[in-house]
Amino acid sequence: MIFLIIGSIVGLLLGLRFKVFVLVPSMLIAAGAIVVAGHGLKLIIVTFLATAALLQIGYLVGSVIRVCASAYLQHRTALRHRLDLSR
Repeated sequence: MIFLIIGSIVGLLLGLRFKVFVLVPSMLIAAGAIVVAGHGLKLIIVTFLATAALLQIGYLVGSVIRVCASAYLQHRTALRHRLDLSR
């Protein structure tokens, strides 16, 4: 359960900052951590697949937040400059 929560949060943070190519090394790191902490092969596989999926979903959400925040900040900055020029 902890890998799923951490995977989604890490995916969100990676989506805010990096490009999509960062997902491959992050999934390899997650796989290593899961193998070290796992108990059986079936549990390791299921945990890795779920963590990888949530990592990618979190990345997608983080990317959408980054794009929306960028558009909002550009609009807000343009509006502020337009108001300053009218003085």
